[in-house]
Amino acid sequence: MKMGEEELFKAAAENTRRILPPVVQSMNEVMRDMFVADGMPKELADLMVGEQEPEMTMWVISNERKIEGAASMLYEDKLHSLAEKVGTDLYILPSSVHEVIAVSVEMGEPEELARMVAEINMDQVDLSERLSNQVYHYDKDLRKITLATDTPNKRLDGVVAEQGLVYEAKQSR
Repeated sequence: MKMGEEELFKAAAENTRRILPPVVQSMNEVMRDMFVADGMPKELADLMVGEQEPEMTMWVISNERKIEGAASMLYEDKLHSLAEKVGTDLYILPSSVHEVIAVSVEMGEPEELARMVAEINMDQVDLSERLSNQVYHYDKDLRKITLATDTPNKRLDGVVAEQGLVYEAKQSR
């Protein structure tokens, strides 16, 4: 292809975004769409789901196909628009390889959210589709994603890794 690594990366990023455009929807919209797809009349689905204030909403970030869409969290312009709409920084919760969930930082402490992510991973997400038990922080002013939690001893399969052995040096007499 006669492309350098940087050119190839840029082309791949542009093509991925063009072929699988990112989508941000409220969890309520996702649920409404599922109800309608299962045959529920749209009017009834609208009544069942309702709406919430943006800062109290869970937001699903994926792609149009909703397959392998978690990488859509890397499209910073979508995160920034969402953070502006919500009015706060965001916590990003890895849901599966197919999507991530974003919430206002006012919806809980990152450690609580990480416990919830780990619990859902263990109970409801196939190991091959798990991304992480960590929670990420999106700073809307810096426009940057960082790790909000640090649980290095937790594996994706739910087994708690052994703590490293700590040796105390004894003073010689």
